[in-house]
Amino acid sequence: MMKYKKRKRGVEMSEIWEKVELKQTSRRVGEPIASIGQGRLALNADACDLISNIYDYEWVQLTQAREGGRITKIGLEFTNKNENGKLRALRRKYKGKYVEGLNINSKQLVKKYFGETKETSTARFAVKKINDKTLAIDISKEI
Repeated sequence: MMKYKKRKRGVEMSEIWEKVELKQTSRRVGEPIASIGQGRLALNADACDLISNIYDYEWVQLTQAREGGRITKIGLEFTNKNENGKLRALRRKYKGKYVEGLNINSKQLVKKYFGETKETSTARFAVKKINDKTLAIDISKEI
């Protein structure tokens, strides 16, 4: 604890400074993660590495899993068939160059599962491989 004195209109006042200890959450390097918010679902590079040649696929068919009547997982089945109800999977770009990771832009998707478009916040969820073309996002627990 530190004490400092200062004058305010002829009256001496004391400020007491105390240390504040906070833990900073670390980035989850090496873990497959989906970030959901601001009208999009984004898969990090580690999530994309779970599917071979993921950048060759253009479309995603959404599926969902329920436990006890509650939706707990969102499935992303990657395909090249553009059929009704599928969403486009776009490779991320940074400064005009392609980088690792995918975005699926859909405010409807975010609103369906979270009741809002999360315009001001982003939530992160674990991603696992289901089969050669499908990933599952566990939306039951935010990380």
